[in-house]
Amino acid sequence: MKLGLCTIAFQEKPLEEVIDIAADYGFNGIEIWGKPPHLPAEYDESYVKNIREMANRKGLEISAFGSYVNPLMDLHQKYFEEAFKIAYDLGTDIVRIWSSGGPSKSIAPSDRRLLLFRLVSISQWANFRNIRLGLEMHNNNFTDSVATILETIEGIGLPSLQTYYQPLARSDADEPHAAAEKLAEHIVNVHAQNFDETGKGCPIADGIVDYARIVEILGAAEYDGYLEIEFVHGDNKLEALQQDRDYLASLINRVDGDTLKDLDIAPV
Repeated sequence: MKLGLCTIAFQEKPLEEVIDIAADYGFNGIEIWGKPPHLPAEYDESYVKNIREMANRKGLEISAFGSYVNPLMDLHQKYFEEAFKIAYDLGTDIVRIWSSGGPSKSIAPSDRRLLLFRLVSISQWANFRNIRLGLEMHNNNFTDSVATILETIEGIGLPSLQTYYQPLARSDADEPHAAAEKLAEHIVNVHAQNFDETGKGCPIADGIVDYARIVEILGAAEYDGYLEIEFVHGDNKLEALQQDRDYLASLINRVDGDTLKDLDIAPV
């Protein structure tokens, strides 16, 4: 497994500065936030290729393109094709996508049918282009539960369609460790988030989700992708980032057998 930083964690900073932070703090890769100021609203090939060059100079891989495309948006084909171009220019084969449609328990039947119908063709496009689509596991989207994620992936049945994993702070959300076990074989990327009993975001080591157990589940499923920090919590964001990064690195070390020296971390 590898360590990643989502650039949205420092959305207030220029992208070049976030790339420097990721390199300085010992990350393997970065997921590019698909909104300004980190990515222009309109596709700009030279700008996107420059992002890849900046990351490469710092020894970073682009782990994924964190797009906001979804099957129910107007001109969805146009925006999905654009997302595929951006991923290609960035040098990644993972595009994060959204299902939209609102909460799965209240989605309109017509939206559900349209969403799944369109995802079939989108997944076929991705298959042809060797792109992996990662469904965002998120509240207020159709893919807000293990059941609807599996329904979508297994119903469409194409290898290009996979899922992100992240625990959800919602009273009726799936138990996070059970969710990881049920989704493990379909996970393409992980947004490592944690929260306290009230649902408030907190350091990854301190919340109700036991990430040692999550990493063990992923390791047992032979997951070799990224554990990514998407948001950091605390008055000093860089200090909080270091703590989250070192904690996740220690868990990877425990499961994958890398040395602390290789991962360049302080013992925790």
